[in-house]
Amino acid sequence: MKSAMLLCLLLSATPTPTSMSPATEKPVVLATPVTSVTSTSGRLRIEVLADAVPLRRGPQRLRIRVTEVATGKPIPSMVLALQPWMPTMGHGLDSPARITLQGTSDFEVSELDLFMPGAWELRLTLSGSVEDKAVVRLQLAR
Repeated sequence: MKSAMLLCLLLSATPTPTSMSPATEKPVVLATPVTSVTSTSGRLRIEVLADAVPLRRGPQRLRIRVTEVATGKPIPSMVLALQPWMPTMGHGLDSPARITLQGTSDFEVSELDLFMPGAWELRLTLSGSVEDKAVVRLQLAR
């Protein structure tokens, strides 16, 4: 009887598999520089970071960091919109990417499926405390 109760107690104290984080669920550090551009007005610097380069076709997860060129400081109250475009094919994507604000002017872009290798553009529209545009060019490997 005591053994059965002890066994039940031990089993109830053991974490269930759903409470354990698998190794594949570790947060991805988006810290590898991909490219950097200046906005149309010349006022903003847009830096794109990823977990690894070269970028490969398929779903992308990127960090877009927007700072003021003159000071290097982040821009508060910024909103980012993004249109992925493949210039060689003359079309973009209909499905929107998820854009999540991660700091004052750091954005995480996920669910961005750049499904073909080759040249892509991210056509950015920045609004809020500053209105501006930028085009970020990416080259995707197979």
